[in-house]
Amino acid sequence: MKISIVTISFNQARYLRECIESVLAQNHSDLEYIVVDPGSTDGSRDIIKKYQDRIQKIILEPDKGPADGLKKGFACATGDIFYYLNADDVLEKDSLS
Repeated sequence: MKISIVTISFNQARYLRECIESVLAQNHSDLEYIVVDPGSTDGSRDIIKKYQDRIQKIILEPDKGPADGLKKGFACATGDIFYYLNADDVLEKDSLS
């Protein structure tokens, strides 16, 4: 069963690396990761770019706030299960198994 995880972030560089790494460290065999950033200026986009080869979809465009960003992320998700993980949160190891 495919799981789509959407992370929205706006100027969350302080937390973003740990969030992204917690998703990428999951051992679920069918995981789609989508990151949405409407225009951070704090280095968040540099962090996202470091992981771009392991993130299935990155949306870097203005939005109308968190709900709109989340809507954009879920609109391109293709999983059976949708999961929202805020940029200042982390997944525990093996939490998707």
